[in-house]
Amino acid sequence: MENFDEYKRLTELRNWRAVSALNRVVHDTFGTRKELSALPGHLEPNEVVFAFTSGLMHQTVTSNVTDFGANTWLAVLTNERFLFLDAALLSRAIDSQSVRHDRVSAVSSSQGWMFGKIIIDLGARLITIDNCTKDSVKAMADLANKWLRHQEQNVSAPSATTQPSDPIELLERLGNLKKQGVLSDEEFQRAKEKVLAKL
Repeated sequence: MENFDEYKRLTELRNWRAVSALNRVVHDTFGTRKELSALPGHLEPNEVVFAFTSGLMHQTVTSNVTDFGANTWLAVLTNERFLFLDAALLSRAIDSQSVRHDRVSAVSSSQGWMFGKIIIDLGARLITIDNCTKDSVKAMADLANKWLRHQEQNVSAPSATTQPSDPIELLERLGNLKKQGVLSDEEFQRAKEKVLAKL
């Protein structure tokens, strides 16, 4: 995916304003400053942030009992998943939800007169984040769909072509897939062990 290395660099720097600029959207922290501050602690090692938006999500099964109605959540698109964070008003507690990309069927955005919303289709249910800035939902949906396509192509490509017989070449290919974020650390390790076991 284009700009992957730049997204990775900016994530390592925790420069969320620059991520917004790279996506050509206004850096909106309305109601989610605590969540943005807490974001690094919720990222996995080598996880890369592509986009984020803030908006209203209704109470979910992971919400606290005292959460009523809709709360302002930070929705983050990474190379691994969609991550949702909601900070409590009077404490440092953070509610979080995570949806891996292999669970996502489609990502859509809708831009109204003043605000937008993003809809993540999981097949069995929809996750809707409403009252977001219009430009941020379009950028997030576009990037999510590009990344999902990128992952599908990289996962299906090895089966469509013959696998290299040279173990070194296969290990290099696996390393590239890990670097691009297509394979997690665990997936890379399992695949590497299989190649090495055949030697």
